[in-house]
Amino acid sequence: MASRLPLAAPAPALDLTAADRLLPLLAIALVMVVVLLLSRRLSPPAITRSAQVLAVSVLLAEFSWWGYNFYIGNWQAQYNLPLHLCEAGAFLLAGALWFRRRLLVEIAYFWGLGGTLPGLFTPVLPVRFPNFEYFQYYVEHGLIVLGSLFLVFVMGLRPARGAVGRAAVFTACYAAAVGVVDYFTGGNYLFLRQIPEVGSIFSFLGPWPWYIGSISVVAVLVFAALYLPFAGARWRPEEVPVGASN
Repeated sequence: MASRLPLAAPAPALDLTAADRLLPLLAIALVMVVVLLLSRRLSPPAITRSAQVLAVSVLLAEFSWWGYNFYIGNWQAQYNLPLHLCEAGAFLLAGALWFRRRLLVEIAYFWGLGGTLPGLFTPVLPVRFPNFEYFQYYVEHGLIVLGSLFLVFVMGLRPARGAVGRAAVFTACYAAAVGVVDYFTGGNYLFLRQIPEVGSIFSFLGPWPWYIGSISVVAVLVFAALYLPFAGARWRPEEVPVGASN
C-alpha cells in the first residue's frame, strides 16, 4: 500500500527476556482462573454487575494509554489512534459485556482469543519491566482475554450459526477502513504496511503485500477453530441470562 507519508517510526520494539514474558503470563493466567471460577458461582445480578465492572476496567486500561501518551507529549496520529485489533477490540468487548448484543459478543470473542491472546505471547514493546507501557500492555491484553472468556464461560453467551462468516466480513471491512487511515496518516495499524519488528506469525507469512492475504486465511481458520466448541448451538434467549439481546 503506497502512502504519501513515510512509515511511522515509534521507538523500536525490544526482544524481551524470558522473565519479561513469562512472569506476566503466569500472573494473568492465575488471575483469570480465579476470577472465572469464582464468577461462575455468582447470582445473575452479580454476574451482570461483574460484567459491567470488567467493561469499565477494559476501557480504563485503554484510556490510560491515551492519557500517558498525551502526558509525555508523545501522541501522534501515525501510531496512537486506537485502531490496532486489540485496542479496537477493547471497545467492542466493553460493549459486548455491557449490552450483550450478538454481533458484539461474536467479534469480541473471536478477536479476543484469536488476536489478543497471541499478542500476549508475542508482545511488540519498546520497553521492559518496570516501565508503565510494559504494565499497561499486559494489563489491557489480559483484561481483553479475560473478558472474552467471561462472555462465554460466565455469562453463557456464545457465537451463533454463521458467526465465522460474520466475523470474517466484519474484520475484512474493518481492515479496509484502517488501510485508508494508514494511507493518509503514514501509520502501520494492523501491520498492513510492515510486519512487526519482533518475531510474530507475520514473519512466516511472506513479504508485503502477500502476508496480508495469508493472515486473512489464518484468521478465518482461527475463527473456525474457536467456533468448533459451539458448532450446532443456537443463540436462544433461554440460553443466556436475563437481559441478553438478539
